[in-house]
Amino acid sequence: MQRIAVVGSINMDYFIESSVLPKVGETVLGENFFLSMGGKGANQAVSAARLGGKVSLFGSLGDDENSEIIAKKLEKENINLANLQYVKESPTGAAFIELCQSENRIIVVPGANNDTDVNYVKNIAQELYKHDVIVFQLETPLSMLEYLVPLLYEQGKTIIVNPAPAQLLKPELIEKITYLTPNEHEYQIVFNTNQPMEELLKQYPNKLIITCGEEGVRFFDGTDITLVPSMKVTPVDTTGAGDTFSGAFAVAIAEGMSLQESIQFGNIAAGLSVTKKGAQTGMPYREDVTQFVNKKEYRDEEKSGHTQAN
Repeated sequence: MQRIAVVGSINMDYFIESSVLPKVGETVLGENFFLSMGGKGANQAVSAARLGGKVSLFGSLGDDENSEIIAKKLEKENINLANLQYVKESPTGAAFIELCQSENRIIVVPGANNDTDVNYVKNIAQELYKHDVIVFQLETPLSMLEYLVPLLYEQGKTIIVNPAPAQLLKPELIEKITYLTPNEHEYQIVFNTNQPMEELLKQYPNKLIITCGEEGVRFFDGTDITLVPSMKVTPVDTTGAGDTFSGAFAVAIAEGMSLQESIQFGNIAAGLSVTKKGAQTGMPYREDVTQFVNKKEYRDEEKSGHTQAN
C-alpha cells in the first residue's frame, strides 16, 4: 500500500434548520442545530482512511476549541496529523449552513485554511515527499498548488486534484497533474472552455476524469470514451458523495488498481455514502464496500459490462 497525503481544508460546519429563513433584521426560531466536521480536505482524508488507506492530512487549524475537537475526531479515524499547522490569532475554518424546506444558504469563513499557503508547504515539503499519492482540492490558496505541484511532479509523485470549488487552472499546471477530477459543471470553469465534454476528454487521455452524478464517471482511455456507471442505490443524502469518491479513488490508485477499477471503486464508495445522512458520517468503511461487491445483485450488474461511446 502506497502512502497517501491529503493537502486541503479543514472546517467545522454549523447547521441550522428552520421552517422559514429570516429577512434582514428579523429574528426567527429555529427547529434544530448541530455541528459536523467538514472541509473538503478533511472529508477526503476520512474517506480514504476508512477504506484502508494509510493517510496523512496536511492543513491548518486555528487557535480555538474547534481545533481540539476536530483533531481528536481525525485521530480516531487513524489519520496522521503530525504535520498539521496551528495558526495563532486565526479561527479554524467554518461553514454556517441555514437549511429551510430543502433550500439552503451557506456562508464559509476560510479562517486558518488561508494559511495552508506557500510558506506552510515549504516547511513540510520533505515530509510530503515521503508520500506516494498526493490529493488536493481548491478550498486552500491556489498559489500553494501552483508552487507545490511542479515539485511533486519532479519527484515522480501521483498527483490527484479535485478542482472544487471550481477555478481556472493554468495549462502548464494541468500538464503536471496525474488525475484531474472535476464534475460535469466544473470542467468548463477549470479549462475556461465551452467545448463539449467528449471533445475535451479526448485531449486528456487517462488524465481527465469527469464525474456526472447519478449517470457515472467518464474518461478517455486513448481509444474510447468510457462511462463507468454509478451504483444503483436509493439516495438519502448526497452531501459528501464527491469527497467520498475522491478518497476512495486515491486508495484504489495507491493499491495499484487500474484507472477503470479505481473509478469503479470510487463509484461504489460514493454510492454507499448517499444511503446515509451527513458527509463524513455517511462515508463507508472497507468492509461495507466488500459486502456490497459480494452481493449477487452487484455481480449480475457487472456481467453486463460498462457503456462505451466513441
